[in-house]
Amino acid sequence: MAPLQSLPEIDALPDSSSRPHSLAVSVPERDPLGLRSKIVDNLDSCHQKTRSFYARQNNFIEKCLASMNQNDALRKDREAQLHAEDLRVRIASYGSLIANILLFGLQLYTAISSKSLALFATMADSFMDLLSSAALVYAGWVTRYRADNSYQYPVGRRRTLGVGIVIFATLMVGLSIELLIESIRGLTSPKHDQNVSPANIACISVALGVKLIMLAYCWTLRHHAEARIFATDHMNDLILNAFGLAMALLGTHVVWWIDPVGGLLVGLFIMRSWASEAIGQARLLVGTTADTQFLSQLTYMAMVHDPRVQFVDTVRAYHIGEEKYVEIDIVMDQNTPLYESHDVGENLQILVERQEGVQRAHVHIDFDFHHPPEHHPKSQ
Repeated sequence: MAPLQSLPEIDALPDSSSRPHSLAVSVPERDPLGLRSKIVDNLDSCHQKTRSFYARQNNFIEKCLASMNQNDALRKDREAQLHAEDLRVRIASYGSLIANILLFGLQLYTAISSKSLALFATMADSFMDLLSSAALVYAGWVTRYRADNSYQYPVGRRRTLGVGIVIFATLMVGLSIELLIESIRGLTSPKHDQNVSPANIACISVALGVKLIMLAYCWTLRHHAEARIFATDHMNDLILNAFGLAMALLGTHVVWWIDPVGGLLVGLFIMRSWASEAIGQARLLVGTTADTQFLSQLTYMAMVHDPRVQFVDTVRAYHIGEEKYVEIDIVMDQNTPLYESHDVGENLQILVERQEGVQRAHVHIDFDFHHPPEHHPKSQ
């Protein structure tokens, strides 16, 4: 999403000051830079790329204004919404665990009775799903309910879930390698006795139905890491089980080698999907930077937070797992009393920590921005 435009570019945009406010607040809206009047309406006649650009920019302006106009009622509503969503995420987690137990039982029966390599591959995937979903449920439970030792874990254990996801994805990649080996062995084997019965088809169909229901539920909560990983799991299972069943049927009734080829393709799919997930989560845990739009929003918040803020020196935000740490350096007059500068910095910190996805914010106050970096990396 495009960052905040420079002031000359904003001034060049068409005026839409008559546009009604979309924020339901009981106090006058804070808009010191006049961003509200720069929201561009009537985009239907614009070119698709132009319309897409201004739609993103309008959304960004709304987010900036909302971040500066959070009254207590809106904040409490947001907290209530998050609490309600947390309950839904727990339902998704435990429901997914139960679904994976059911799926593994059905897959185990189907794989043993049919002797199909493709179905053995999907059964192995179901077993790993069962173990990993149990691990994820435990990680989520630790994050929510275990009282953290403030000395042993000064900032809590919110990253436990991310570590669990990386372990989960690594196990799935290891499983996929084993599936590739077994499928190649099946292609070179002279014995081919797979047979898919109507009972096997019925079991897989029931499993697909349960997975489809859980996918639809988890997809509505995909902005939560825990629900998103389960949604990915259910989507993969739907594809793998449907594909595995099709390959097993073709291997039984058309050509025998289609079945081990199906197992090979299933293994490759698992490897690609979960290797990508592991890399993505590892980048978040290592501390990749936040997106440009979020950095621009933080810059705007620091700019207009208080008239005593003279300059915004540094704005930095980086991931610590799914959530983010924020560092902001602002410049105030050197004659500002300590109690005033403290209150300005603390209020900005509280405001930033109320933003979605921010775990902790640090605000540093200086009297000059002409100075070398205050934190030097240990290595380049």
